[in-house]
Amino acid sequence: MSTTCFFSLSILLFLWLLTCMALVMVLRKHRASDTEPASFPPSELLVGLASAKYREARDASKRLSKVADALNIGLMEFKNNRINEINQSAVELLPKEMRSDRHLTGLSASLQENSPKILDLGQTAVQLSKLPISGSQYLVLVQDVTESFLMARKFKQHERLALLGQMTAQMAHQIKTPLAVLAGQAQMLARHLNTDIALKEQADAIYSEARDLAGQINGILNFYREREPYFKNVELCQILDNVKKKLDSIVHSCDIVIDCPDEINLETDPGLLQNLLFLLGQNALSSEVAASVLSISAVKGNEQVIIRIKDNGTGVPINMRDKLFEPFTSTKGEGLGMGLFLARDLTRQMGGSIELEEVEQGASFRLSFPIFCVH
Repeated sequence: MSTTCFFSLSILLFLWLLTCMALVMVLRKHRASDTEPASFPPSELLVGLASAKYREARDASKRLSKVADALNIGLMEFKNNRINEINQSAVELLPKEMRSDRHLTGLSASLQENSPKILDLGQTAVQLSKLPISGSQYLVLVQDVTESFLMARKFKQHERLALLGQMTAQMAHQIKTPLAVLAGQAQMLARHLNTDIALKEQADAIYSEARDLAGQINGILNFYREREPYFKNVELCQILDNVKKKLDSIVHSCDIVIDCPDEINLETDPGLLQNLLFLLGQNALSSEVAASVLSISAVKGNEQVIIRIKDNGTGVPINMRDKLFEPFTSTKGEGLGMGLFLARDLTRQMGGSIELEEVEQGASFRLSFPIFCVH
């Protein structure tokens, strides 16, 4: 009996030990599973890494745009030749008509690496530079270079005008002397031809043409002589009538229309203003322009007087408009190309401005002058 009880107790004790060992193993396995990191499929790991890198690149791009804005540098990001990002400085530096995606894409496609391009926007100038990033991605920097651009252009104009001054002086010396001899001989010849009326009229015509040509040469030289404008209160309609008379005397195949309300007065130099309007009118009446109607109109505002000179001729080619008022720029294929440059110079001497307007046919120049000029 005692042997049987001892055997039973031994069996129970063994089973209890096995149970305890099993419980210990289960607890250890459970604790190990809590400390081990969770495993993810490889694709989820790659997506997470790419997302993190994208966020880093986007944040870096935003920081770069803020720095560029602080330095007043325009920044445009392109990918596959399409605009991706543009900062505020680039928006402010570029004119409204150039901010469309199509225009910006075409503009960036015209750029080359390490070859900046300067755009003359009229009142301002910007420099565009293309910087590659990686693959089909690149940046375009937009910088305001107005001051240096205007200085360079002014220096270039001074060089060209200095050369023109030398040429003009030589031409005047070579032309005026024989022209004076021709005029004197024609005048003397006319005095001895009283008996032959036809020859006398021809001699008088030669003398008159020579005298007019000498006057034109002197007028050209006067354009280059610096002098202070003489401002006084003048009646604009009277000046326009004088210009019409002078233009009618040189061209008979064009209708010249004056539209000037009464009592438009302004402070200006009447001689300079009349020369300016005659110069623009003469340019419009040239055979190359082929205008049949020339209109000169005036409108008075609160502080300014606007004068428009409009013709129905061939107009100004698009590729010439940006440099129309620069020296040696001719739309006629001949001549020195100084007419519109001189027109702008005369306008500025009188405190005004001149610009070419957009019209369907012909050309229209808008002149703006202050009613009361500070001088």
